[in-house]
Amino acid sequence: MTTSNPTIVVIGQGPVAEAIPSRFSAGARGVITLPHPDAGAIKALENGLDAAVIVAPPAPSPSLLLDIDDARLDAQLSHFTDLFEALGALLGRLNPKGAIVLVGDRGYLGAWGAADACAFSGAYVALMRCVTLEGFGAGHRANCIALDLAQDGAGVDPDEIADLAVHLASPAGQAINGEIILANRGRSLRVREAKDRRADFAKTAPSKGTSQ
Repeated sequence: MTTSNPTIVVIGQGPVAEAIPSRFSAGARGVITLPHPDAGAIKALENGLDAAVIVAPPAPSPSLLLDIDDARLDAQLSHFTDLFEALGALLGRLNPKGAIVLVGDRGYLGAWGAADACAFSGAYVALMRCVTLEGFGAGHRANCIALDLAQDGAGVDPDEIADLAVHLASPAGQAINGEIILANRGRSLRVREAKDRRADFAKTAPSKGTSQ
C-alpha cells in the first residue's frame, strides 16, 4: 500500500517486506513501500515519519573467501552505500520518538563460507548502533532483527518476523532500543549447547583403549 501522506516507510523486497505494511495499525495515516533504499524518495516526502522498517537483501550463496570476486563485493557495497544514505535521510524525516528497524542476518557473528556477507552484516549492525546513539536526543529508537543465514537451514516464518518488526517499530516497543534480536527460535543456543556437551563428554568419557 502506498499513500500520498505516509507516516511509515517499509523498504525492501521479499516475503518479510511484503507482510509488514498490512500489520501496522489503522491509526497510522499511511504506509509507503520502497523496493530499495532511496534517500531521494525519502527526502521528497512531505510529512515526518513515525517509523521505518528496512529489510536487507539476503546474503549471497556460500563462498570461500578466496573465491569471492569483485562483482559480488560491489553489489553488496552498493546496497550498503544506498542504505547509509537512506538512513541519513530517515533521521532527517523521523518524528520525535520515531523508530527504525533493520531486518538483517546473523552474519555479524561470523559464519563459514560467508566472509563478505559477515563483513557487511557487521557494518549494518555498527551503523544501526550509531543511529541509536545519535537519535537519543530526539527520542529515536533503532533496533536490528538478525535472521539465520540460508545455509543454517529453515528459518522463521516471514509473518512472525513481520510481527516482530512492527512491534519494534511501534510505541509498544518503546523500551527496546539499540538491540540486536536474534530471531531463530533459539537454534544458535541449542547448537552451542550441543557442542559444549559433546566437548565435555569427550573430555570425561574414557576411550575403548583406556584402562578403567
